[in-house]
Amino acid sequence: MPYLSAIHKSVLFRKIPREDLPSLLEKLDSQLKHYAKDQVIHPAGRKVRRAGVLLEGEAVLFEEDFWERSSELDRLKAGRILLASDAAAHANALYTVRAAKPCVILWFDVREILTLDAGREGNTELLRSFMQELAVQNRELYARILDLDRSSTKEKLLSYLSKEAHRQNRNEFDIPYDRRELAEYLSVERSAMSAELSRLVKEGYLTTRRNHFRLLKKS
Repeated sequence: MPYLSAIHKSVLFRKIPREDLPSLLEKLDSQLKHYAKDQVIHPAGRKVRRAGVLLEGEAVLFEEDFWERSSELDRLKAGRILLASDAAAHANALYTVRAAKPCVILWFDVREILTLDAGREGNTELLRSFMQELAVQNRELYARILDLDRSSTKEKLLSYLSKEAHRQNRNEFDIPYDRRELAEYLSVERSAMSAELSRLVKEGYLTTRRNHFRLLKKS
């Protein structure tokens, strides 16, 4: 099967013996699909029947309200799982997934995971990896809710950067967004965010250059 190496490196399948992958993928009714940049992978409101492993490219998750105002929720890079919670619940998607770069996705039937022989170690590892990825995605979305719940652009920035420092366990780090993307992620105006970052630098909270930040303890 094409992309077998990329599939084996993904968070879902990396603990599965490589020789067991082809038969396992067949049991999961897996299908490979290609998407062009900016193509909608799955729209909000449509029933989610399958989850996907992003093998190549980058996908963006965003919420779009009734009036077509959009807000970015997350960006997923190769190896991560798309629409896992929605597929497990067999529910309509609450957000739209779009290809930020050309993407290759392995779609699979989540329900088939639950029918696999639990006596085989590889099958147990697959279920454990899927549940762990569900927990990771829910945790990330909850963290973003906390960021957006702040009352000002300053507090949103400090909340996001503080959690990123804790996540990477250091005070100097790169973030996965440029300034435009960060403003979209925090649902703030880019110009207002840039002005606030300049004030935070002057006030001694941090130093920054592009997507690199160093957080400072105020004396």
